[in-house]
Amino acid sequence: MKIKLIINKGGWIVRLIEKIRNKIREPVNALTHFAMFLAGIVGLVLLLWKGKGTPAGFLVALIFGLSVITLYGASTLYHWIKTTPRRELMLRKFDHISIYILIAGTYTPILYHCLEGLWKWVMLGTIWGLSTVGAVLKVWLVNLPRIISAGFYVVLGWLAVIPFGQLIHALAKPAIILLIGGGVAYTVGAIIYATKIFNFVPKKFGFHEIFHIFVGLGTVLHFFMIYIFVI
Repeated sequence: MKIKLIINKGGWIVRLIEKIRNKIREPVNALTHFAMFLAGIVGLVLLLWKGKGTPAGFLVALIFGLSVITLYGASTLYHWIKTTPRRELMLRKFDHISIYILIAGTYTPILYHCLEGLWKWVMLGTIWGLSTVGAVLKVWLVNLPRIISAGFYVVLGWLAVIPFGQLIHALAKPAIILLIGGGVAYTVGAIIYATKIFNFVPKKFGFHEIFHIFVGLGTVLHFFMIYIFVI
């Protein structure tokens, strides 16, 4: 309540956003995810360096790193650029499609390194197959109700519970904590996005901006989990 009162009285955060808004369509969303985009480039270099020991290790590190860069690059473009309605719709579709790319990209090194036998390939095929279906549908159904879109993201993200027994045996306890923590952060963000709660100052610092912060937190937790314990 105190935060809401401070912001509504025209705090420095709102004034700063107003100055930037003339140049950026959604300042908080664009700038937070631009920072994540830059961090993703650094992260990709680190992942590739650590995964260079084997071709497969290098490839799965590359897939995850590129998926992070794609998501945050697409999000930055969509929330930054002021353009025509038609181009804005195209950027919005790219933004939403890139969420599926990140989900599948995050799964890839985890499933490849931590699962064995048929489970590995079944889960990889399932995740990439469902992500592809979701991405294709987004091209035509970008205006689906938030609850449906967010719900599908969450369900796809939590399919890791299916091979969870193998993951527990393959990963150290801190890795499991980071894995679950990242999933919780993404889920909380999706709930905020779908329900529009915590909408303190709409279009300036509301539910959408808070959703972006939780998405960034989820990515950071999963990056450290994959970099330290998987690659």
